[in-house]
Amino acid sequence: MRNMLVVMICLAFFACAKVSVETKEPIKVDINMRVDVYQHVVKEVDSINDQIYGTAEKEYNMLPFLARAYAQESKPVLQGAIQRRKERLNQIEKYFVMGYIGENRNALLEIRSQLPPDESAAIKSMVEAENNDRETIISEVAQEQGADKSEVRKVFFKKDYERALSGFLFEVLKDGKYVWEEKK
Repeated sequence: MRNMLVVMICLAFFACAKVSVETKEPIKVDINMRVDVYQHVVKEVDSINDQIYGTAEKEYNMLPFLARAYAQESKPVLQGAIQRRKERLNQIEKYFVMGYIGENRNALLEIRSQLPPDESAAIKSMVEAENNDRETIISEVAQEQGADKSEVRKVFFKKDYERALSGFLFEVLKDGKYVWEEKK
């Protein structure tokens, strides 16, 4: 019993002791950690592209109300941009096929060839409107996902390239330089 009392007193004494650890220089800890939001951005981009290109209802397996429910959750500014892109999709694809426009590495459209004079103003206006909506979507996704806009742009570009028809013009990295080429 007495031994037990001595042990208890020792524990109490050492448990309450103050230990100070000091160094002349701050302790340096090298922690290499990357918070990867990439997967969340990819899912968001896929969802938005599904709404624009019309694949959402197919993926929800005959439950189109789920796609509409997602759309209602999104911010009105985002939904407006998605809707406008969806409405001009056929015209944009027509001009891609004709070689008038291409997509640059920032996931924005650029005029890539001489435009017919009678359509020049309309095409330029459409490209500007499309790019404004793309910028809105990129900004909203970056803000919502806590990601950098440049990362969101890369995901949109990659997904657009994968989805595009062969012959569409894209600005791609080749041999360390960005060049315009037709998708094969």
